[in-house]
Amino acid sequence: MTLPQPATAFTPEVTQPTVDAAVPATGLPGSPALRRVFAQLERRSPALGGLLAERLWFRLPASPAAAVRAARTPAGGEPFAVQWAHGTVRGRVYGDWGNPTAYLVHGWGGWWQQLGAHVQPLVDRGLCVVAFDAPSHGDSGPGVHGGRSTTFLEMAEGLAAVVAEFGRPTLVVAHSAGSLAAVHALGLGVQPDSLVLVAPPDGVEAMLPVFSAALGVGPRSQQVMVRRAERRVGTPVAELDLLTMAARRPSLPHLLVVHDRSDQEAPFAAGVRITDAWHDARLMATEGRGHRRVLWSPEVVERVAAFAAAAADRVRRSSR
Repeated sequence: MTLPQPATAFTPEVTQPTVDAAVPATGLPGSPALRRVFAQLERRSPALGGLLAERLWFRLPASPAAAVRAARTPAGGEPFAVQWAHGTVRGRVYGDWGNPTAYLVHGWGGWWQQLGAHVQPLVDRGLCVVAFDAPSHGDSGPGVHGGRSTTFLEMAEGLAAVVAEFGRPTLVVAHSAGSLAAVHALGLGVQPDSLVLVAPPDGVEAMLPVFSAALGVGPRSQQVMVRRAERRVGTPVAELDLLTMAARRPSLPHLLVVHDRSDQEAPFAAGVRITDAWHDARLMATEGRGHRRVLWSPEVVERVAAFAAAAADRVRRSSR
């Protein structure tokens, strides 16, 4: 499939926060005890197993300590709060508001400071940077289902609300499941010149076997979980696929995909497939950075900044 193309005080070498080191390789709440519970429910009550799995599927991990976030917050910036359909999204703005704008979108269970290494390099390249926590994440208010639960569709709505406040993006940088939110947001009026997807997954359907294997959810319980999840979001799981969502758009942003070959949460093959299908996309492959450390890798930060500078130049030329 080929998709159409449209025409500091902070350093990325800061020691990685302990919250990242503490996350399991899959980023999922698996444990031997939980696997035993799901094994019993698969035999005795797959309906209950599916209910529990669905609740865990949408449940966010605990937020990091305030000190962890503070250590990764770039100096300066101006705090903001934006209302969306179901609550409040909070973040910070860096740089000159009159410049081309870059938006930073964290992943599932993340927080905007995970992309903080990109703030000053983007500002130095002449962009205004808008960084925020998605609904039910970090400092932002809860989503429809409470403070520890959301969907990437809600994350996309949060992005659209922030864009409506600060203006059309020159660039969106999105990590992990935030990539799904960013692509879904294209259908909500978010129209960036360029898009950076860091460690993107294929989509929700591809995540299901990984989730089920990590928690020990059996096939009958998984069927119940999927039906309940589809009722919750109002969309078939098969349609919650990054390339399927992108193919619905009449035009698409310039794309840079950054993916580490050792990523255990979003396999490198997903980044390759997305790059191959998206017309004139570019892939930056890294080694040994994993799913999160890739965000503040110096070579990645520099590549994203250069990609952003080219996008800003295009926007400035088109406005003359």
